[in-house]
Amino acid sequence: MTPARSARIAFAAALGLVLASLSVVVAQAAPGPSGGVVPGAPEGADGGKPKTVVPANESPSSADVPEDASDATITTDPNIGLSDPTGSAPACDGTQGPPPRLIPIYIEASKKYGLGERGPQILAAINRIETDFGRLNEVTSTAGAIGWMQFMPSTWDAYGTDGDGDGEADPYNARDAIHSAARYLSAAGAPGDWYDAIWAYNHADWYVQDVLEYATCYGALQDTIKPDRMTVFTCQAKPGLAGAVPAYYLRAFENAAARYELEPRAIWTMAAVARIESDFGRSMDPATMERTGPMGLEPGQWERYGVDGDGDGLVTRDSPWDGISTFARMVWAEGSVEKALFSHNHAAWYVEAVTRDAKRLAGKCEKTKSAWTILYPRPTTNATEINWDNLQILNPTALGDIESGRLDPRVINLLAYLTARYRILVSSLRSDHSMMTTSGNVSNHYYGRALDISAVNGIPCTDMSYDSPCSQVGRLLVALPAGARPTELIYGYDLDGSGPAFAMADHRDHIHAGFGA
Repeated sequence: MTPARSARIAFAAALGLVLASLSVVVAQAAPGPSGGVVPGAPEGADGGKPKTVVPANESPSSADVPEDASDATITTDPNIGLSDPTGSAPACDGTQGPPPRLIPIYIEASKKYGLGERGPQILAAINRIETDFGRLNEVTSTAGAIGWMQFMPSTWDAYGTDGDGDGEADPYNARDAIHSAARYLSAAGAPGDWYDAIWAYNHADWYVQDVLEYATCYGALQDTIKPDRMTVFTCQAKPGLAGAVPAYYLRAFENAAARYELEPRAIWTMAAVARIESDFGRSMDPATMERTGPMGLEPGQWERYGVDGDGDGLVTRDSPWDGISTFARMVWAEGSVEKALFSHNHAAWYVEAVTRDAKRLAGKCEKTKSAWTILYPRPTTNATEINWDNLQILNPTALGDIESGRLDPRVINLLAYLTARYRILVSSLRSDHSMMTTSGNVSNHYYGRALDISAVNGIPCTDMSYDSPCSQVGRLLVALPAGARPTELIYGYDLDGSGPAFAMADHRDHIHAGFGA
């Protein structure tokens, strides 16, 4: 990865990739989506041209939403949820990979226009650069490029196509825009000559290089979404007990049960577990809530089943929606409510108490079907962009480690995860650390696989009290899912008892987090 590109990645986190959407300024007179049509490229290859949609002044997302969302009309926006990053895997350069719900569209468009094995990745890379996977799809560049894939209107007139079969070609519709980009790339020479085809899309060598590098980092894209009609539950507790389950928790139980296709009784079972374990979070002390969550889940259960239930991109134990979704996933994995309860707590009295309480709470649940797709998630931090406002690097040479791509992607991911929640001071990365440790071994710092944190939220790590910011970060690192959790974690005291973390006297002023080869 070139230093210039690394610098762009750093600024992208702060600028929301607006500069990428304005890249067409470089080539206003160039052919392709940023200005014109490739000479000699076929027009109207699809036969009868669908009607082109002219977007209204206001986007669907700007419409007024009723205060009572339960009475609101369900939107028919075809783009809804497509840019949701939940479940996306980090790319090799530390940035976030394509949103899972867009991947089937890239694959379908690539197949339709014969773009070969690299087609989906190239389409994803262009979509990422132009509009950050559609998050900036309503931005019109200063050159006049529009929509999900930033076509110039004249080029859209020639290559815009109906990708979703509704009879219209709309540059602001993800499926239409991505299919149109695939059609254009095919007309420009792909897959036989990818460089020229991408260059036709935007007449800039740096643009071609960025597209190819992002595409390489995404690897072979595979469809991880199971098309289905998703069950939606709307439940009410037994008459006289309407207030027994807080509304916020009840919605989480309904959502989790629908997500994993569980029966309604699982909703009341999860409610009983939450009541017995923490009285819906009200009777649990902060330290226990941070360690187990309101469902009382053990660390091993979090590691095995942890799910981002609230869609914030993080698996957080004290989040009710994350805890409830994780418990629901355990029920789904175990195959039945009874097996999951026994796995959660082997005590017969506990299983009986939960079962009895679930029957006491159980009311009516209406079950309907929604024409959504079900995305089966995997546990992940899903944090792949560093919040530079929350990161301070003590040594300027260490900043060069990030900008030049010399750090292990797991370290970048860890920096992204932590800076999403805390302000951290990093005292050592790769270039500013010795090759050997004090014990005579080659340090993981030497290979770019470790970082040292000397302060959190402005409080030095010499404060090792239980509630200090550094201690909180240390416990958070211990709780991360496998793959994101450091395999080498050293602090002034042992953070996890019998786990892999350990204490060293010379680490009483910082946290060391490292990864093995």
